Amino acid sequence: MDEAFAHLEGNKQGEGKKAGVAPDGGWGYVVCLGVGFTFMFGFGSSNAFGILFNSFFMEQDGASGLPLVIGVYNGALSIAGFLSGIALKKYSFRQVGLVGAGLFVLGDILTIFVKRTYQLVFTFGVIRGAGFGVMIPVSFTAFNCYFTKKRTAMMSANQTMSSMASITFPILVTFLLAEYGFRWTLALIMAIDLHLLFAMIVMHPVEWHMVKAPEVKGDDVVEIKKSPLRHQSIQKSIIKIIYDNVELDLLKDPKFVSTLVGLGFAFVSDVTYLAMEPMLLFSYQYSKMQVATCVMAGAIADLAARFFLAVFTYFYTVDSRKVFFVGTFITMILRIVLILSDNITYVFTITIISGLVRCSVQVLFPLVLVTAAPDRFPAALALHILFSGCLMLMADPMIGVIYEATGSYVNCFIAMSFCCLVCIVLWTVEYFVYRKKA
Repeated sequence: MDEAFAHLEGNKQGEGKKAGVAPDGGWGYVVCLGVGFTFMFGFGSSNAFGILFNSFFMEQDGASGLPLVIGVYNGALSIAGFLSGIALKKYSFRQVGLVGAGLFVLGDILTIFVKRTYQLVFTFGVIRGAGFGVMIPVSFTAFNCYFTKKRTAMMSANQTMSSMASITFPILVTFLLAEYGFRWTLALIMAIDLHLLFAMIVMHPVEWHMVKAPEVKGDDVVEIKKSPLRHQSIQKSIIKIIYDNVELDLLKDPKFVSTLVGLGFAFVSDVTYLAMEPMLLFSYQYSKMQVATCVMAGAIADLAARFFLAVFTYFYTVDSRKVFFVGTFITMILRIVLILSDNITYVFTITIISGLVRCSVQVLFPLVLVTAAPDRFPAALALHILFSGCLMLMADPMIGVIYEATGSYVNCFIAMSFCCLVCIVLWTVEYFVYRKKA
């Protein structure tokens, strides 16, 4: 059967007496492993970007090119993720996913031979970023198709794999650089990333592995019918739904615009910080192992905070927007505090605290977006993806210009703090305006 049209066959079978349902296991566990690999290798190596390319940037024009590469990478990721959904209208998970994996690995291969920053912008930023962007909606959509009851538990497992990669990659890259040098380290990372081809190959159409629905009577039949409908809606890719529901009239709501802009600027600060903190520590004359250990400590703190937040929110209800606001406010302060001293104990402490706070930004942003547009989340997410991608394409290069003009990382971190300030000011003004109206 042509897998690109497997869902059509699945729908025809669903019209019979015994419609199939998501397996909630079986091949789904293999898919879950593939999703885990995707985020391990996608986010893991990106987390060690500053360590990996520090010497390269120092040989070029300093660190001014780093924000440019990161901005292009995230911009390409966002745009490619959006376009991936359009492709999923016609092609299967594997067909689209293998294109993404191919681009990702191609970016790795070409990066081995780069000699100039503009070449890195193209190979790592455009090609590799686009490859990862294509794989993200494929992974999420396939995962959602295979799991219903176990979705939360299995996604937690994937998050753990991603966090473990963020913890181990800085140390791994530092070891590889010491043992094999820059070019061979890039080649070995490319070899590791070849596993993404496996990750995409296992993304079978869910129709190949559906199980028979249990026989029920009475009112339960209604619930079952409400459930293959749910499956059919999940079959549409998340990004496909987004594409079909980009509703610009949401921008007429000042509260939504405030949320959209605040989230976007908070993301710029967060992503740029992860890339530039290693460069700041190298300017403090830290060794590669000290820098890697510091980054790892922040990642461990982030993982611990995610675990605590998951447990806490299981028993208690929290206001996601308020937690995000407080986390962004603390982050704004921490960006400034980090540059006040180069004492290693001091820097480690601030990095760990930043890791603890970071989960409030990374984990809660979808819930914040939901509160801004509770009945139109796909459209809201579409606008968030497009706005954040475009913002990173503009803001990150500007931070690079700041470094080039001043020759100081201090001003770059002040700019990151300013990004957080935009979110704080907008949401504070919004709070008082709507409070008066209420």
